[in-house]
Amino acid sequence: MRTQTAPLARFKALAGGALDLLYPQRCAGCGAFRTLLCARCAAKMTSAKGEGRCKNCAAAWPAADYCPRCLHWSSIDRCLAAYEMTGPARDLTHLLKFGGVRAAAGIMGAAMADLRKVEAFDIAIPAPIHARRRRKRGFNQAELIARATGWPVGLNLLKVSHTRPQVGLGLKERIANVRDAFGYDGPPLTGQTVAVIDDVVTTGATVDECARVLKLHGAARVIAVAFARTSYLGNPPSDA
Repeated sequence: MRTQTAPLARFKALAGGALDLLYPQRCAGCGAFRTLLCARCAAKMTSAKGEGRCKNCAAAWPAADYCPRCLHWSSIDRCLAAYEMTGPARDLTHLLKFGGVRAAAGIMGAAMADLRKVEAFDIAIPAPIHARRRRKRGFNQAELIARATGWPVGLNLLKVSHTRPQVGLGLKERIANVRDAFGYDGPPLTGQTVAVIDDVVTTGATVDECARVLKLHGAARVIAVAFARTSYLGNPPSDA
């Protein structure tokens, strides 16, 4: 791999500093300068761990049994998430996904890092996006988040069909939209527990379809691990 020359590295550092002066970081939640997430907004985020959450899918649920939002899953064995998809957590997710602020992935990945202690897994595989969407956006947000966690990451799951965005679709439409949209091009996953990484899980249609493909290639168990979980009831919200 070629390394940058010292002059080029200095130029990029100076250019980055100039951009910081022109467009300084602002908190995703409240707009405070010099940070993407201030301490006050971080404290407002609702944890998706512990009591008061479905033990299977991490959505808000006060009862002891599983909530109805994950009953349609056929391949995902469990979902873990760091925060509820509301308030500053939602703002931070949108800052990365729709605002293109890649640095937000570092905060999100760090917030997810201890979820591997809740359930161990062998490898983390980001939920892929189609090449056409990646060219338009410039990155896959799930991949950036996965790399920021420090977990072992595999990139062998592929989006082979360019589907409609899931935003605005109902549950049945989301399931149909991603059916057969993914492929796998990598070594066998025989006996492994795999984590599918994403920024947010809403209905779980995308991660469930990813899990189906991974199990066809030998994965014994597949869990979804996300920064945020949407606790919708009925139709999912249109903006998540």
